[in-house]
Amino acid sequence: MTSPESERFSEHAPLVVPVLSTVVPQHQIPFDLMAALDARESERVSFMALADDLVQALRPELERMTTELVRRSLQQAWAKRFRPEWD
Repeated sequence: MTSPESERFSEHAPLVVPVLSTVVPQHQIPFDLMAALDARESERVSFMALADDLVQALRPELERMTTELVRRSLQQAWAKRFRPEWD
C-alpha cells in the first residue's frame, strides 16, 4: 500500500475492530468497505469463471492424454506378461 493510501485508510479506520463471532448489521458497514468487498467478490467470480473456461478448453486434450497413457500402459503390461524369463 502506498503512503497516501495508508494515510487515507488510517483516518477512516474504526476504533473498534469487530470480532468474527459478532454479526455486524449491514447498515453499520461503511459504504466504501461494502463497495470494496463487492468489487473483490466480483473479481473472484470472474477469476473462477476463467478457471472453469480453461478446464473446459483443456478437457479434450486431457482426455486424449489419458487415453494414450492407458493404452501405452496396457501395451507395456501385455508385453511384460509374455516376455521370456531369460530376457
